[in-house]
Amino acid sequence: METPKNEKTNDLTNEEYFLALLLLLEEDERQQKEKWDQFEKDLIYTNRFSSKSPVVAELHDCAERAAKKIPSNSVFYRARVYPYNSYDKLLRYYMKSTGHSSKEIDEFTKSLSDSEKLLSLQSQYYSNLDACKASSSKTASNLQQKWKKNVRFKGYSAIESTAPKSNLVGNGRANPDHIRYLYLCEDDRTPVYEIRPIIGDIVSVAEFRLLKDIIVYDLTLDIQDQMRITDNQWSSLYDMIGKMFSKPFNGEVQHYLPTQFLAEEIKRMGFDGLRFNSSLHKGGVNVVLFNPELCKAVSSDLRLVNGISLDIVDAPIYQIGQDASTK
Repeated sequence: METPKNEKTNDLTNEEYFLALLLLLEEDERQQKEKWDQFEKDLIYTNRFSSKSPVVAELHDCAERAAKKIPSNSVFYRARVYPYNSYDKLLRYYMKSTGHSSKEIDEFTKSLSDSEKLLSLQSQYYSNLDACKASSSKTASNLQQKWKKNVRFKGYSAIESTAPKSNLVGNGRANPDHIRYLYLCEDDRTPVYEIRPIIGDIVSVAEFRLLKDIIVYDLTLDIQDQMRITDNQWSSLYDMIGKMFSKPFNGEVQHYLPTQFLAEEIKRMGFDGLRFNSSLHKGGVNVVLFNPELCKAVSSDLRLVNGISLDIVDAPIYQIGQDASTK
């Protein structure tokens, strides 16, 4: 018998299925966000130092699976805007290499502008600065290459590159004010994004080496990672915790209270730090160490912020049904 033309089928098309799935995921995320908002509200207005929120319970429930070992000697990076004259150290190295005393160097460099310092290093073009003239065997370019190769800290020193002293520490994503945590990144570009420089800034990027094996709480797993776990499905509340650690708040201290509280919980559980995705540099990963002495700064270099790139696409609602290649 033929099926009547007006009879409806319960089968969903692929487009209908994925739309239904998207709506379910959005509803789930909304519910988890409500739990987070209530957690934040309770910490701000009710009880600052304890919580029975499902957010805290989730943090503990996922602790064993979220543990990640990072081996000794792993490399991390930290950036700071470098407000000082970027030619100062090179010029001093240059003059010292050509036989000038510390007093002569101080007197000569004291009043020079950036452009004058740069020109003084190009002695073959700027003959008026006799104090910086190089011999034929020690040209400015040769000395510059030696400086680049031999001087480990071209930007901030080892002490200046690490976490500031406790009396100078303000509220951060993981730390309350005056509590020293060390914020690092796993590549040398992400920390530059994290400090939100402007075009034209000179940035000191320091390289750190881990001094011992550590265990951190890993908040970087995404939904694809979770879907591969068949024996233990991760709750989307775990995702929410990771997102809120990554989310920038432009210094609004009250929004740091939940992440500071959770960082303290992670610390109490015996972890050495935590790991979360950067929201400012796609693919970048941030690491916070509760003990700054676990890492040692081994060098620093200077970088110029020559441009800032934004990747702007349609909002998710307009991407429904689009082929991945067209997004």
